Amino acid sequence: MPYLSYPNSDAQRITFMRISLSTAKNDAAAKPLLPDDLMMNLENVATAYNATYDLLNSSLSHRQKEVREKNEAMSSLSINVRDFFAVLKRRTYRKEHPTEIFRLYGILSDGELPKISREADLLVAAEAIVFGDKKAVESGYPAMSNPSASEVQEKLVAARKEISEVAPADRVYNEVQKDLEMQRGSVDELIREISDTIQFVLRKHSVSNIRRIMRTYGFTYRYLKGEKQKAEVLKEKQEV
Repeated sequence: MPYLSYPNSDAQRITFMRISLSTAKNDAAAKPLLPDDLMMNLENVATAYNATYDLLNSSLSHRQKEVREKNEAMSSLSINVRDFFAVLKRRTYRKEHPTEIFRLYGILSDGELPKISREADLLVAAEAIVFGDKKAVESGYPAMSNPSASEVQEKLVAARKEISEVAPADRVYNEVQKDLEMQRGSVDELIREISDTIQFVLRKHSVSNIRRIMRTYGFTYRYLKGEKQKAEVLKEKQEV
């Protein structure tokens, strides 16, 4: 025998409330199954839940945008930082500059480039480039170019800006998630109240008729594993 299955996702809850409210309003003119106060509660809850769900999607979209822009800025910074170090190393050997110049940029004297595996490492490396190039020029060495330290600094400023915008977007999304989570409990209670009400009003009807009407209110029924096939075979035999 099929069993009543309740919505278990936000989209399913919203779809159920939309169908249930529409059917209840249509039935209200003829033979109402839901009392007025329950219908009013359904409409209010559905409106609030829809609004929060829409806000969740928009806040998630905004958060994804900020994360994407941050990743793009960090990628651009990474390219400039790695190019800077590579060019610095080649220029030092080409112009036969003393290798202690590397220390000004936070590089070991043997020219081994720093390992950059985290965002924090990349920011530190960029800061070292900006600071180091200034010190190198003060020490009489030519300023780096292609890319220049100012180009790296520009990318660093842009990256820090994008990083600073991710946290607020993340907090907004988390808050909306919490609001929606709190509303889910009320929605689920309301759905079960609607189910209990309809089944009580129709308690003298046949089980199959109750299921048919429940479906018009947005409820769904499921079979246990293998049960549906048995039901279809039985139905075929009865038809024969």
